[in-house]
Amino acid sequence: MTLPTDVDRRGLLMAAAGAVMLPLIPAAAEAAPSAEAAIGLGRDQGFDRGWRFFRGAGEGFEASPLDDSAWRTVDLPHDWSIEDIPSGKAPRQLGPFSKDSKGGTAIGYTEGGEGWYRRHFRLAALPANARVEIAFDGVSTLSEVWLNGHSLGSHVHAYTPFTYDLTPYLLRDGDNVLAVRVRNLGHNSRWYAGSGIYRQVKITVLPGAARIGRWGVGAWTRQITDDQALIDVTTQLENLDPGLTLVTRLRTAQGRVVAQASGPANGQIQQTLAVETPRLWSPDAPNLYQLETELRRGKTVLDSVVQPFGVRIVTMDAASGMKINGVPIKLRGGCIHHDNGLLGAAAFADAEERRVRLLKARGFNAIRSSHNPTSASLRAACDRLGMLLIEEAFDMWHVGKVRDDYFHDIREDWQKALAAMVLSARNSPSVILWSIGNEIPDRATPEGMEWCWKFANEVRRLDPTRPVTAALHGVLGAPVIASEKTARPGFAGKPDEASTVFLDVAGYNYRLEDIQADHALHPERIIYASETFPIDAYDYQAMVEKAPYFLGEFVWTAMDYLGEAGVAATARVKANVPYYLASWPWVNAWCGDIDLIGVQKPQSLSRDVIWGLSPLEVLVQRPIGDGFKEFIAPWGWRDELPSWTWPEAEGKSLAVRLYTAGDKVELLLNGQRVGAKTLTSGDRMIAEFSVPYAPGVLEAVAWRQGRQIGRKRLDTVSAAVRLRLTAERSVGRADRQALSYISIEVVDAQGRLIPEADTSVRLRVEGPADLVGFGSANPKAVGSFQASQTRTFHGRALAILRATGAKGVVRVAVEADGLQGHVTTIRLA
Repeated sequence: MTLPTDVDRRGLLMAAAGAVMLPLIPAAAEAAPSAEAAIGLGRDQGFDRGWRFFRGAGEGFEASPLDDSAWRTVDLPHDWSIEDIPSGKAPRQLGPFSKDSKGGTAIGYTEGGEGWYRRHFRLAALPANARVEIAFDGVSTLSEVWLNGHSLGSHVHAYTPFTYDLTPYLLRDGDNVLAVRVRNLGHNSRWYAGSGIYRQVKITVLPGAARIGRWGVGAWTRQITDDQALIDVTTQLENLDPGLTLVTRLRTAQGRVVAQASGPANGQIQQTLAVETPRLWSPDAPNLYQLETELRRGKTVLDSVVQPFGVRIVTMDAASGMKINGVPIKLRGGCIHHDNGLLGAAAFADAEERRVRLLKARGFNAIRSSHNPTSASLRAACDRLGMLLIEEAFDMWHVGKVRDDYFHDIREDWQKALAAMVLSARNSPSVILWSIGNEIPDRATPEGMEWCWKFANEVRRLDPTRPVTAALHGVLGAPVIASEKTARPGFAGKPDEASTVFLDVAGYNYRLEDIQADHALHPERIIYASETFPIDAYDYQAMVEKAPYFLGEFVWTAMDYLGEAGVAATARVKANVPYYLASWPWVNAWCGDIDLIGVQKPQSLSRDVIWGLSPLEVLVQRPIGDGFKEFIAPWGWRDELPSWTWPEAEGKSLAVRLYTAGDKVELLLNGQRVGAKTLTSGDRMIAEFSVPYAPGVLEAVAWRQGRQIGRKRLDTVSAAVRLRLTAERSVGRADRQALSYISIEVVDAQGRLIPEADTSVRLRVEGPADLVGFGSANPKAVGSFQASQTRTFHGRALAILRATGAKGVVRVAVEADGLQGHVTTIRLA
């Protein structure tokens, strides 16, 4: 199989002798999937194309002579758990989902197992002293890496980046084989983790041993005045020769140098950049500079690191809360897991950016990375788009939560994991807090407190500029007083509690009722709500408005995710049934404000009103049959839709809820007034009516202080007539990492969405793109996420295309039995 050449990455060696290209050549024609463009000297060049993949275990797969020509070709990022189960048969297997999954509801009934990756490459014209390094941004779950049959090492944390030096075993004039064994075994996660090399891989080629350390540049803004900012930069250098120079500069997005410092290179060098009239970074104005670090011998650049940098100072205190550059800000946050819905765990940069854009559009200004460090691509999107970020290291410490999880490795791996999280992300302006744990069992025991103390101190050593936090649930433990030797600065001898004594900022999970009481007992404690129920959004907003010490909330969750299946289930149960426990075929959690394909759910519409994005939203409760009741899980929401199409409810009364910022509302059905209400604070921005259903137009009007502020209508739609395709972008990039998103809707003759349409739809893609995701937001398994056929849910589905690397026009056609199809095009350039 021959894939188009990826032309978006270029490498160039600027040496004293001139410019030299170092092409990366496939090892053999019969195993020659196309690779990135030629790679020269430089850092972090793409190494994602042309891997061979085998799903299963095997002996000797690391050996160079192995014939892998029959293995499948894949381009990274890749997650095999989202692929259809080989030989899967309904009803126990549906696409990637299996009723027999060892992880069950926790991982969304998906399968892990073992997989092998092999990458053939040849580096031509490599300078004699060149050093070559491979960097993985994340592999799930356990990985081992070999080069030419020689072991490079293993990695046990599924979410932290890691690197290996290839130089000792590199064949400079021959064929090289990089082999990676990945195992995702047993019950090792409480949510969908995915399996494989699911984040990007990059290769670095340097002309010699002298280099800037991996994640060796640390920069932070020390001072901001009206006309100047001072930025302190510390750089770690390795394997230095005499006579080298370190040059550090800051450039604007347009390339203009605004500050520069240089000096003799030594093991660690500290410099200060003075920036005149700086453009500051904040969520509302995410201005970015380029921080350039060069290690030079005369005019020759031996190594260079370029990274985005935002000039900002974040402060937090119990008296005035949080400020960015001196301006108060409240956290409107959401927790997210790492998966990208229909793509599984595959961390495409376009998918990560889309998530951030969707959340920004809904008023979110902060993300908590539950419960693991984010991908570099998501963090970069947060930097660019102005989304604050809490990076979280662990879901467990010394006591595990599920049988095979990371607690088996944490005692030996914790320092490596914390260093990878902190050092790789410390220059991101979006990162405001380091979280060392989530709902840790036995955290208030002496051993738990010792772990907390060790973790917190290590994070502060790695980055003294950001506070340390953890997400806490339940009782916070016995009263304690830290000594001068163990206390964080300024807190020696002060009463505290076992769970919070070593934290700079306390995250409260589902502890709404404790916030004010705890503040009264511990007035110096800085508090935010690290997890909240969607139904409590009004109360947390009220807390934000009246309590300056309260930083804000992070709802669980901002977006739906795979795994923890049905944790937010809403179900019809018989009136005498006390509880509903979701099981197969539930596969996603269903607690997101935004669903698996990016569409707002009812709780998001309610939040729009609470956060001031919308003055009025209208939702109608799905009819509940006689003898039944609606069960709503704690993370769930009422089963209501912005729909007035309920043919089975003719003549029956339906609950209509108006979510509004107004103080008066009116409801009309087919032009006739059916109700009006005056709202007070006790109504919590909701007016509810019981309305006998009749087809037509349901219209709501909201006023505030006598002025109309909103008007919304719901129409009864007619029968489904056609399908509608809508590309989120009509022009996209042609490189292999580029994605295009296309929505599919079932509509009537007037183009109105059919809200309950459950329709089988088929997709055809022609041109330089592959279909890599096709499905709906249905929280239950219905089939493949990668086949060309799926079923709509609430009238919608989503297709995701991946560019092949060639330019051209992609033609997408959708069809369904009995409906008019539709065609759209996307131009890739």
